[in-house]
Amino acid sequence: MALWNRLSKWLLTDVGKKACYYAAGTTTSVILLAHTLPQTIFLNQYEEIFHLYKHGFSVPLTEKIQKRFEKALDLVEIEPCDRHLFKPFAAYGFDIFSAGTSYSKFGVRVGIPAHFFYDDESSVDKSSIRIRDESVVWESDEGKLLLKSLVLSENAQIYAMAREIKFRDTLKGLFDTVVAVVSWSGMYGIANTLNNKWDLYSKPRPVRIIMYCLVGAFSFGSYAFCKDFSQVYYETKIDKELKEKCPVFAEGGKEFYNKIVARNIALRKILGKEGERTYTVLGNDNYLFRYKHVPVVQRKMFFEEEKA
Repeated sequence: MALWNRLSKWLLTDVGKKACYYAAGTTTSVILLAHTLPQTIFLNQYEEIFHLYKHGFSVPLTEKIQKRFEKALDLVEIEPCDRHLFKPFAAYGFDIFSAGTSYSKFGVRVGIPAHFFYDDESSVDKSSIRIRDESVVWESDEGKLLLKSLVLSENAQIYAMAREIKFRDTLKGLFDTVVAVVSWSGMYGIANTLNNKWDLYSKPRPVRIIMYCLVGAFSFGSYAFCKDFSQVYYETKIDKELKEKCPVFAEGGKEFYNKIVARNIALRKILGKEGERTYTVLGNDNYLFRYKHVPVVQRKMFFEEEKA
């Protein structure tokens, strides 16, 4: 307690205030680098972290998946000079995902989950699928539902690949970086301004702590809102563009989200209490406060809607 009191008094000195200024600047730089380096310079290392391995060796993509990825690039109409920027790889887990940006020379990596390799239910390698390090009871109702959800048609796979390609061809990554940096630096700037304007340094410590908590909550709330709003905006925009662009995407998107909903419902039952916290009864991701993505059921309904 005595150490904390001495530190608090030191922070009120000119030297302490200057140290806080440099600490805030260093933190801003760290936030900037944390957002940009994994998506650019360290993109290959990022890929290695999520790469699928079997018996100690990295699993390559099959020729069939490679061709489907190339077809997705064709249908999205990526410029020939930019095609080399988009590279797929085999990734672990059930979800397709991506990293990087087409606005960088380091390009984009699209992680293709192992179940994209399966052509039908009989080809599913059940022994390799473990949930929370436990085998799935495939004979149960939820096991059968999960099995069906893992097999995707060519159109569904191409839609999923195209969705990631389109997403990485936006300015979303840059926007998130700017929002994170501005939110942190803004939090320090507002707090410092209030301290000086109202002479809060001379006030009791609880007054400053309350002010810091309020400013921190406002800054984090602004960051979360901007990040989530832009995510929902781009997801909605991309789905609309792909559905209108090609029947392959329209049919593929419909199947893809139907399978995602079925998979989430199955996992909700398989995982028990944890599944109930993670997924809703309808099959959406369960978020407590934030709105990180367009709900899966909503995306499914969008693709099921007939054109007017």
